[in-house]
Parts: sequence; C-alpha cells; structure tokens
Amino acid sequence: MRARRRGAVLWLILPLLSLLTVLAMGSARSVAVEQRATRNLAEERALRLAALQALRAAEQRTLDLNLRFEDALTSEAGIPWQGDARGLGWFMPDCLSAVAGIGYGLCATEPDVWRRSVQINGARWPLLHPCGPSRGLEATPGRPPASCLPARPRAGQRWSSPRYVLELLNPAFRIAGVDGRLYRVSVRVWGESERDMLTVQSWFWAGAGAQAGRGGRLNWRLPEEAQ
Repeated sequence: MRARRRGAVLWLILPLLSLLTVLAMGSARSVAVEQRATRNLAEERALRLAALQALRAAEQRTLDLNLRFEDALTSEAGIPWQGDARGLGWFMPDCLSAVAGIGYGLCATEPDVWRRSVQINGARWPLLHPCGPSRGLEATPGRPPASCLPARPRAGQRWSSPRYVLELLNPAFRIAGVDGRLYRVSVRVWGESERDMLTVQSWFWAGAGAQAGRGGRLNWRLPEEAQ
C-alpha cells in the first residue's frame, strides 16, 4: 500500500519538476535576450556618439581646407572648383584632387556619394573605407598606404578610425548677407567589426574672403535612416 502511495506521489512530482525546468529555462533565455538587447542599444548609442564627434572633427577639417582654398584663390587664380577628365580641379569625380597635393576625399557632387564604390589597384572598395579615396581625420591626409586594411582590433577597439569625404555644393552661398560656400560632409565610423558601421552627413557653411575662417553646421542627418 505504501509503495503504491510513493508511486502515485512520484507521478505527481515528475510533471511538476518538468514544468519548473521549462519555466527556469524560459526565464534564463528571456534574461539573455534582454541582456543582448541592452548591450546592442548601448553599442548603438556609443556608435552614434562617435559618429557625431567625428563629424565635428571633419567639419573643422573642412574649415581648414576652406582657408586653404581661399589662400590658393588669392595666389593661384584660375584653379577650378570642379574638375573632370579634361582638366584638374579641387573636387574631382574620382574624389582624388591632384591640385596642390590636397589628396583624397574631395568629390564632385552626385546623389548618394556616400554609397559609391571605386576601383583602386584592381580591387573595388567603398568610397568611405580605409582603402577607398576618402580622408582620415589626421591633419594632412593623402593616399591610402599600400596595406590599407586595419589590423584585427582587440576587444573593445574600433575596426577602423573614421573616414570622410567632402563635396562642394555651392561655391557662392550667402547667409545673412555674408559670402560663403556650402559643403556636404559625409563621415563613417565603425564599431568592433567592418559590418558594424554608421554614416552621418552634415551641410556645412564656410565663409569666403575675409570671412573664410568662419563656418557652421546648417543641418545633419543619418542617410541610412533617411532612405
């Protein structure tokens, strides 16, 4: 009789244990999903903050270039803003300005220039890439080195430093009666992998003549979100 009772109790306990096991596994899975979502959100915020910081730095580089353009216009009259296959200018279709050694990253304006890829040394690279004709944030960017791919990052390090390109939208853009130029700055930053990236753009005004050292952002956007 006692053996039968023990058997009946066992049959009651086993389903309860199974149910508790399922509930525990479901709870652990839910916690893991929440942790992953929290981590992804933190990484997304960090990447956006890095993109905006890089954009500010690229805009400062734009202001420096604007001063350089102003000096060149004063001393070397006749340099065209836009160049093509027939002649060189500061802003070229292949984003390589050969004028005055300015280097990569000055692009003739076209829609969605940030999406472009280019052929370099037999390989096709995105424009905004360490191997593409874009600019780094160092003071005097030039051609990419022979080995342009970044070394494998350590945990917590970014895959590459930011890259940017610059377009001249209007060389005679006036604001509040002040002569200037309208640029578009496109910047890309990376997380810990090449796939983890974010692009940000701004419309930046810089002065002309005696006001060449003045400038400011008019607007900005995340182009991937605007598509």
